[in-house]
Amino acid sequence: MRVVRFRVVGDYEMANAIIVRLHEMDKVDRVEEVADQMHSRDDVSSLGLPHDEGPDFHSIEVHVLDGKAAQEVHDRIEIAARELDVAVEFVDEF
Repeated sequence: MRVVRFRVVGDYEMANAIIVRLHEMDKVDRVEEVADQMHSRDDVSSLGLPHDEGPDFHSIEVHVLDGKAAQEVHDRIEIAARELDVAVEFVDEF
């Protein structure tokens, strides 16, 4: 089993659109958004400071059956990101 981890910079609807596309793939076992504790906001976020405004990001894990499926998932994520006009970042761990 392989895991592809990536972040989507954009709103919930865009991240969900990518997740839906990944669920359509045969060799995908599981797709889930995971909490990224390192980037959670603390109490000052309620102050509405300028650095708190901007796009959200979503950390997503995709569990696939093998290396070939992992590459297909990677390609599908890149295509979806271009079509939806969002940024994605592939990472080894969150």
